[in-house]
Amino acid sequence: MKKIVLILITVVLSLSAASLDDKVVYLDNIKELIILTQKMRGDTNVYVKGGDIVLSEIEDNHDNVMTSLRELRHKFKTVDIKTNDEFDKLNSYMQSLNEVASELDNMTTFRAYSLLIDEMLRLGLEVQENFFIHGSEREKRVSVVMMKDILPMTEHIGKLRGLGAGLAACGQCNSDELTYTKEYFSDVLDKLDELVVAMRALNTSYPNRYPKNLDQQLKKYQADVKSYVHVIETKLTEHELGEIESIKLDAYDFFSYGTSLIDHTLSFYEMNKLILQDQ
Repeated sequence: MKKIVLILITVVLSLSAASLDDKVVYLDNIKELIILTQKMRGDTNVYVKGGDIVLSEIEDNHDNVMTSLRELRHKFKTVDIKTNDEFDKLNSYMQSLNEVASELDNMTTFRAYSLLIDEMLRLGLEVQENFFIHGSEREKRVSVVMMKDILPMTEHIGKLRGLGAGLAACGQCNSDELTYTKEYFSDVLDKLDELVVAMRALNTSYPNRYPKNLDQQLKKYQADVKSYVHVIETKLTEHELGEIESIKLDAYDFFSYGTSLIDHTLSFYEMNKLILQDQ
């Protein structure tokens, strides 16, 4: 019992002693893990559908994700025992899934990776809340937008990127994929609106900390994401109705454009990170 109490005291003290930079680095590691897993999921979906992805690239994806998970576990003193244990479990689940991913139905694999990413997002938000529970109002609001709005938006785009590139790679979808993708469009657009509203609210509260042209950046970003959604929505409608293709969809181009949208999304994360660190 005494040993457990001593461990808990040590963890509490280490958490309270963690610097702002330590906290930001930990959140950055979670962000990196999510982005790497999204890429692995999308590449795997294209690969199993016969797209232009080689097995060595999938293996590199696996290595990058596992390295990112190990780095989180090495930063144990930044978080509590519970969070560290949950990332340990994620590590085990990820290893098991990577071993069998190529043998599973592509949508089963896609959904499994998506569930793991959802868990990363949940843990990221939980970590953010613990880190800034005693922080300033600005620290709380900015870090919440980073973890609750911006990172989930990368996941929404990442799903469309993987699904759309997989569709382009094989030229068709089964009914399960059609249903899954179509039901997802409204979620993407709802989350997009939430992100834009959240960023505008921060800009209103702290106008001197954000770029003067932020509203123009947000408008362009919003239009670009909607255009991306429209492309895959049109392709699915054409496929479902058996119509002649009005939009040619190349798997590589679609994946690359999705990656550029994710990068644009992450530019808002970096913008807020600088404001979070500016004391």
